[in-house]
Amino acid sequence: MRYGIGQRQEQQTGLGVRVDPRVILTSQLLQLASTELDSAIENELMENPALERLHDSSEPLTRETILRSIAPSELRPASEDFEFHRSLPQGSNADEADWLDFAATSDSLSDHLTAQLLPKLPARLKSVGEYLIGCLNERGYLTVSVEEAALDCGCSLEDAETVLRRLQRCEPRGIGATTVQECLLLQLQDVQSLEGKLARAIVRHHFEDFRDRNYRPIMRRFRVLTEVVDEAFRVILGLNPFPGESYRTGNAPQDRSAAAARPDLAFHLHESGWVIEVMGEQDHALTISWAYRRRQEELRRMPRPPQGEKQHLGEYIDRASRFIEAIEQRHRTMRRIGQALLEHQPGFIATGEYRFLNSLTRTQLAEQLGVHESTVSRATLGKFAQLANGEVVSFEVFFKPALRVQKLIEEILAHENPNSPLSDERIAQMLAERGVKVARRTVNKYRDRSKQLSSRRRKSA
Repeated sequence: MRYGIGQRQEQQTGLGVRVDPRVILTSQLLQLASTELDSAIENELMENPALERLHDSSEPLTRETILRSIAPSELRPASEDFEFHRSLPQGSNADEADWLDFAATSDSLSDHLTAQLLPKLPARLKSVGEYLIGCLNERGYLTVSVEEAALDCGCSLEDAETVLRRLQRCEPRGIGATTVQECLLLQLQDVQSLEGKLARAIVRHHFEDFRDRNYRPIMRRFRVLTEVVDEAFRVILGLNPFPGESYRTGNAPQDRSAAAARPDLAFHLHESGWVIEVMGEQDHALTISWAYRRRQEELRRMPRPPQGEKQHLGEYIDRASRFIEAIEQRHRTMRRIGQALLEHQPGFIATGEYRFLNSLTRTQLAEQLGVHESTVSRATLGKFAQLANGEVVSFEVFFKPALRVQKLIEEILAHENPNSPLSDERIAQMLAERGVKVARRTVNKYRDRSKQLSSRRRKSA
C-alpha cells in the first residue's frame, strides 16, 4: 500500500449575477423616511471626507455682522445728544454682558410657579408650597398624594389641600393634577360658554366616551345634537394635557403639532398651480470636496503619483459620487410618485376628504411610472405625505380605496337619528346615491371594522 499526495487542477465555468453597488445604495436610500435619511447623510458626511454640503445651513452674514468685524467704527451712534452718549456703555468692560441683559429671559416652571404661589401663602405654609412645586414632574403633574405632602411637611391635611388648590389656580392652568382627566377639568373650571360647560361635563362623566369618540351616550344624556357635541370635543382637544412641557427648556411653549409625523412629500396649491415638494431637498444638497478634486487632478498630472494617496482619493470620491447620485435618484422618484398621485387623487389631495379617494394600486402606479412595483413600495412604505390643507397622512391611504367606503359609512352613522338608526341595507342605498355601490354585507364588514354596533344595538344603547 502506497501513501502519497496528489495534485489536480480543474477549471469550472459558470454564470453569476453581480448587482451594481449603485443600485443597492439607491434602493437603500429610497426606502428611508426623511428622518432616517437625515441620519444616513450625517453619518456619510462624518465617514467620507470627500463629501460636503453644498451650502451652509447657518444664517447668512448681515451687513452689521461684517461691519462689526472689519469696521466697528461704522456702527457707532452718530447722535450728538449728551444724554444719549451718557447712556452708552463706558470703559474697558463695555462689551461685557450685564445682568440686566438677562432680565427678560424666560424662567423655568418652578420659578414661574414660585413667583405666583408663595406671595399668596402665609409664612407657615410657604414650605408646603415649595414642597408641592418640587414634586411636579416635567409635564406639570403632581407625583405625590396630598396626604404624603402633609406628612412630609408636618402640616395638617386641610393646610396641604389649601395649598394644592391655590397651586392649581396658577398659570398654566392644569398644573398640579394627578391624571389627564383632572388636568383637563382644571382648565375647564372657569369656562362659562355652552360648549365649555358641555365639555366640562363630558370630561367629568363621559371621559371614556370622549376618548373613544362615542357620541351617542353623550347626545342621549344631554339631549344635544351632533354638532354641539362636535363643538365640545373641539374645546377639549384645544386644551393642553401636559401644561408643564412648555417650560421644559425655559423657552416659549412648544407647538404640539410638531410631534406629528414628518412628511416626506408635500403638496401645495398656489394661484399658479400645484407645487410638489420633496421634503429636505435643499438641505440634502451635497457636493464633492473641492480640495479632494483639486488634489486628484494634481496626482493625475504627476508622472509617478503616490499610489496610496491616489487610491485613497479615488475611493472616497467615487463613494461620494455614488451617494450623491443615489440621493438625486431618490428625489426624482419621490417627485414622480407625487405627480402620479396628483393625477389619480386630485380631489383628496386638495381637500383631505376621503369621499374623493379613487381606486389605485401600487402596481398601477408602477406601470404608469415604468418602474418595478418594489420601487414604489420602497418609496412609500412607512412614509407620509402632507396634503394641500396641511393634513399629514400615510401613503397607505392613497392605495386603500376601501378606506373611502369606511369613512363614508362612519360619516353617515355620525349624522343618523339616534332614535331611528339606519340599517345596513339603507346605508348601502345611501352610498349608491353618492356613487359608491357596495353590497349590504360589505357595509356590515366595514361597520364592524370601525367598531360600530348594528342598528338594533345602536337603538338600545
